[in-house]
Amino acid sequence: MQQIDDIAENLRKGFYTSNPAGASNDLGILAGNYAWVCGQLENILQRKPAIWGEIRKNVKSDTACERAWEQTTDGLNEMGLKLRLKGMDKMSSALKSLIRLAEGEMRNIL
Repeated sequence: MQQIDDIAENLRKGFYTSNPAGASNDLGILAGNYAWVCGQLENILQRKPAIWGEIRKNVKSDTACERAWEQTTDGLNEMGLKLRLKGMDKMSSALKSLIRLAEGEMRNIL
């Protein structure tokens, strides 16, 4: 997901302060990636109950079962995807703020 990394780097460097059109474009890219990641997470969450049920048979508590789930490939991917969504949500929010600021500057309403 190089595009998302590039957007994060551009935010970090303050690139969008002078480029609201770029912010708007990248907001669209983030929205598309967010939807795609949600689809990936949905696939994992559809498999989770069956796998979790099998794991639960061999452990004494739900906490132990959740820890065992987190060690599976799907469990690791679930955690990673959730963190990625959180990051994209924060970046989207920042881009929206920068776009609103640029709109205000254009109208001289700061």
